[in-house]
Amino acid sequence: MNPKISIIVPVYKVEPYIRKCVDSILAQTLTDFELILVDDGSPDNSGEICDEYASIDSRVVVIHKENGGQSTARNAALDIAKGDYIGFVDSDDWIEADMYELLYDMCIKNNCDIANCTSTIYFKNRTVKNGTHSLTLHSRKEAMRVMLEGKLYDEVVWTKLIKRSLLENIRFPVGVIYEDTAFTYKVIHNATRICCVGAPKYHYIKRDESTMDRAIKNLRIDAVLIYEEMYKFIERNYPELQTLVTLKLANSAMVILNLISFNSKFSKYKTEYLKVASILNRYFSKTIRLEEYPSSVKMLLTATKVQPLLYKLLINLKKE
Repeated sequence: MNPKISIIVPVYKVEPYIRKCVDSILAQTLTDFELILVDDGSPDNSGEICDEYASIDSRVVVIHKENGGQSTARNAALDIAKGDYIGFVDSDDWIEADMYELLYDMCIKNNCDIANCTSTIYFKNRTVKNGTHSLTLHSRKEAMRVMLEGKLYDEVVWTKLIKRSLLENIRFPVGVIYEDTAFTYKVIHNATRICCVGAPKYHYIKRDESTMDRAIKNLRIDAVLIYEEMYKFIERNYPELQTLVTLKLANSAMVILNLISFNSKFSKYKTEYLKVASILNRYFSKTIRLEEYPSSVKMLLTATKVQPLLYKLLINLKKE
């Protein structure tokens, strides 16, 4: 018999945090699971700690591999996972003891392919607890709309329990950041029925070196590329949702243009700037019609269409 759930945890340089994470998983009130710990070539003692847990609990499976990033670690675990449903936990976070029992029961009782809870996020100076709503059920199209609106369903995988059969032809993209964003909408598209409850069962630590922080520091344009891919997907499969995905694409593009425009080493990132401006301009006829944008933003969009570097000039003038 396969376990009910496979819980996947990529592990890399998390020696101070990994025990709290794993202990919270092994303490789950739903006990029929396998825990796949993927040591992604960690240079500290994280891999040895994983082996230690495997030696004392038969539910723990350890993969040791060369460092390749979070996506390769998750994909390696997906290739061997046996559970009927799949969950993901980041190795420096922890979960409530009843999280997976709650999500699994939601799937079984409501005939859902994906169940979603909410999270508590710990910033350096504040704590945010998300979600207080009751159980909500959605069709595939409704769930896609809600995700694009940024309501109930977020783009991360760690608040979700996903039926494994949905993932047969889906893996995390390698070599990019925002891999959860590139993954989640495709999974929702494969589902028939999705449910969500406002219960903050996942504890997420917002560290300085999170994926988003690294993207901002290194001025990676991955999010823009992923949202353009998402736009094309939505255009083909959910044309009535084009406005929502256009807003996501344009917002992410302007965030990157702002960051590069304000950077003292603009010339270093000029190629990325022009690439993002080119993507934004491709959708000018869509973005200029967005009711969510005031006239000042539409002026920026028009200026960028005329000459991409005008965006930088105007945004810096506004800052001054």
